[in-house]
Amino acid sequence: MAEMELLETSDGSTPISIEILPPNRGLGLDGIHGFFQGLGDWKPAFVSVTYHQAHKIDVIEAEGPDTQIWNRKKPGTLGVCAMLKFQYGLKVIPHLICGGFSRFESEDFLVDLDYLGMENVLVLRGDPKKGDGEFKPHSGGNQYASELVAQISSLNKGNYLEEVKEAKPTNFKIGVAGYPEMHREAVDFKVDILNLKHKVDEGASFIITQMFFENKYFFEFVKKCREVGITVPIIPGLKVLTSKRQLEVLPDLFHTKMPASLIEEVNACENREQVIEVGVKHALEQARGLVEFGVPCLHFFTMNDLTTFSKVLDGLRS
Repeated sequence: MAEMELLETSDGSTPISIEILPPNRGLGLDGIHGFFQGLGDWKPAFVSVTYHQAHKIDVIEAEGPDTQIWNRKKPGTLGVCAMLKFQYGLKVIPHLICGGFSRFESEDFLVDLDYLGMENVLVLRGDPKKGDGEFKPHSGGNQYASELVAQISSLNKGNYLEEVKEAKPTNFKIGVAGYPEMHREAVDFKVDILNLKHKVDEGASFIITQMFFENKYFFEFVKKCREVGITVPIIPGLKVLTSKRQLEVLPDLFHTKMPASLIEEVNACENREQVIEVGVKHALEQARGLVEFGVPCLHFFTMNDLTTFSKVLDGLRS
């Protein structure tokens, strides 16, 4: 699509993009600077920056009753995006979530992004708050990602929640999430694909998938998407295994399956360095297969781990 300038490369190679996390509260930006300075002269096609819901924490008072307040462990998504755009000249995509936002707060955030010249957003429903068994929307907020996509599409036409005379329309390109192995809350795969199509019909112009560890699930997912009329670019999301614990944690959190050969190789490792070696090798094998398939981009969930991602990048560039 012409509007997907994010995916253009000067040499015609497959673009590589990354996701990073804002730093924990109080840590500052040294870690983010170190990550991007460590990449040298290489620049990703774009950087997506995650957003995290607030959760309740106990405040222990020296005198008086203990209380609970809302606290966000990783604030700063907007600041990180602005820094990467203006200091490093990068294309950035802030995550925008339904959870924790009223529709008016979503609009305020979008206005800030518009003023900063941010042209792309990745719209997600978001996970349940810590301690909640299921997702609960903010009072007056959007319950589904498709509703937030529709709100942004309306803003792109100059329609604000309160009537504004001579309103200036925004111009956001909207990305959404796709699930090659089905969203964990979906009734079935067909319903999940139709929900994705609804997000595209509401105005989404590209899709970034959840992580997967077997390409066959991505290939089948793309096929099913095209069969129902989804024509926008579908970008695969990739994660490098870096610990044995992730063999259990990732399938549980992200509803993804691990190939038996990968499990066997990882379990045979004697230390974390060996696990990372295996994880990088597997990710590179996935990447080669995906490039052969003709994906528009390779998107890596880096967890701000420069050492591991550098190994992947070296493998891809060679």
